[in-house]
Order: sequence, then C-alpha cells, then structure tokens
Amino acid sequence: MPFIAKPMRIEPAFDDRALVRALFERHAPYRAIAAYAPDAGVDEAHEHPAGTVLPWFRADWAVGGKPLIDGAELILHNKRYLEAARAVFGTSCVQPEFVVVNLNAPGPAGFRHLDVPSFHGATRGHYPLPFLDAMRCSGLFEPWRVVHAGALAWFYDGAGGSFDYWPEGLEGPMRSEQPPFGNIALLSDTDSMYHRIGCVGTPGVALPRISAAAQLHRDADGSWVIIEGGEARARYPDRAIRLSVLWKAAVGDCGERADSLTLDRIMHILATDLKERRLEFQLPSAPLTDGAWISLLKRVYGPGGQLTAAYAATKVISATRAGRGGRLE
Repeated sequence: MPFIAKPMRIEPAFDDRALVRALFERHAPYRAIAAYAPDAGVDEAHEHPAGTVLPWFRADWAVGGKPLIDGAELILHNKRYLEAARAVFGTSCVQPEFVVVNLNAPGPAGFRHLDVPSFHGATRGHYPLPFLDAMRCSGLFEPWRVVHAGALAWFYDGAGGSFDYWPEGLEGPMRSEQPPFGNIALLSDTDSMYHRIGCVGTPGVALPRISAAAQLHRDADGSWVIIEGGEARARYPDRAIRLSVLWKAAVGDCGERADSLTLDRIMHILATDLKERRLEFQLPSAPLTDGAWISLLKRVYGPGGQLTAAYAATKVISATRAGRGGRLE
C-alpha cells in the first residue's frame, strides 16, 4: 500500500465562511459531473439502471494556479490551507493549483475512489481526466506523479451527506466527517487516500431523469433547479443541496523537471507496455479524445486489469528507461 499522509482537520477553514458559501449562488449554473467524468457512479453495493446519471454537478473555480471566477483567490491562497499542507507533508514548497466545487442533490452514496492525479508534464490543464486516470491505473508513470495536498470543506446541514475516507487504506477502518458541517476542512492526499460521498438525503430517493447535458441552476426564489433541454427535471430547496469545495496544491517536488512527460513520451511508454503484453492495438491520431483508445486503456489498466504490485514495480523502472527514448516506434 502506498504511503498515505495522515489527514489534518482545519478549524476554522475560512475567515469568512458565509462569503465562500455565497460564491455558489453567484456563479451558477453548474454542469453535470458526468460531463467531466463519465465513469462517476454510485457505490458498488447499490444497483441502478445502466446509464444512470446522478444529480451531481461541478465547476472549476481555479486551474493552473489562476482563479477563474471572482472570489476564488480567497480559497486558492488560503493561509490556513498552506500552513497545514506544509505541516502534513513536511515541506516548504506548497504550490496551489486548483479549486473545484461540487454540488450534490439527494441521491445514493458514491463509490470509493481516488482523485484523478497529475504528473510532471501531464495535468488536467491540458489532458482529459479519463486519460490521466488511465495513466495512474497503469502504474507506469509513478516516477512523474505530482503529490498533492487536498483540502475539502463542506456546506450542508441535512440528512446523510457524510465524507467517508480510509486513511489506512481499504483494509483499515472507515472514518467519516458528518453534517452539520461547521467552518471546518480536512486536509489529506485524496490522490492516494480512498474516499467517497455518503448518501445525500433520504436513502432510496427517486433520481431525476437526466443526462450529462443537465445543468443545476439557482432560481430567483432561492431553490436549485436541474434543467435539461429547456425543461425543469427536478427542484430542491436550498438546504437539500450538499456543497463542497476542494482545494489542491502540489507539494514537495514543485519545480520544473527536465524529464517532464510529453504526449509523445506517454504514448511511447504505453505502446511499449501494450506490445510486451502482446495485445493488438492501433495508435490513434488523437489519443486524448479517441474513445476507443481510452476504452482500451481502461480495459487493460482499470480495476479489473490493474497491474499487480510486483509487476508494477518492474514496469515503473522499464517505463522510466523507455520514456527517455522520446519517440514512438
């Protein structure tokens, strides 16, 4: 099991919690998470019709260390987060990278997962999330992985809506932060620590009929409305929506690296490994957006086909050597 930094509770999380809360209304509407990450799903223990899109919504408020909305700088440069990250990870180098917000309507628990990672030379600023996730699952790019401190804060006082996490790995006990959430945040490495959102609202609540094209709007009366194709698919009182803010910063090895990944090197490493596995494949002309290529990577490197620990260790070494070639064969 990889090393997981011990989570730290930060209280208070914000100088002005109400001001951060108000940003959610100001910057609506929000896109469905399914538009960002098509594989987002419910807990493995729950059964739902194939293709179910959960009423979960998301927005980027800061990317690449730069605010995208007015007010995001209050979160991106939060001194309490910076100090906690230095303490937990034992480093003076903490480089804030992005702020992501999530809005969850009533629905089932999410599945246990790790956040999408970043690598030196390959980040969400230029690479789609499914591709980055496949890179992590392959185990081939660990020498380039960027370690992140991640701070999560919540705004929700209703039923359910816990943040469940496994600080000692999936073999260890589950811990939870429960509503009502005060002015707190939890700082950890969510790229390495499994976690999930608990059931929001009453268990077994009916889900709205939506697709990845749905958006969550703020109505003039203060309620939240899911709209798709010009039609209101569901309406919720303000208190029913669970809000969360995720802050992330690179820690430790923050500087530029001479051996940073390029798309050409990534493809060379992947192609070399697939050849060694004796798999038939065709290199796509647009690998970041080619659905068939990304599906292949998921099949080979996803949960059902992940590398064993021993095999991954040898592949990391060979991948580092292969990556130095820099050209596709």
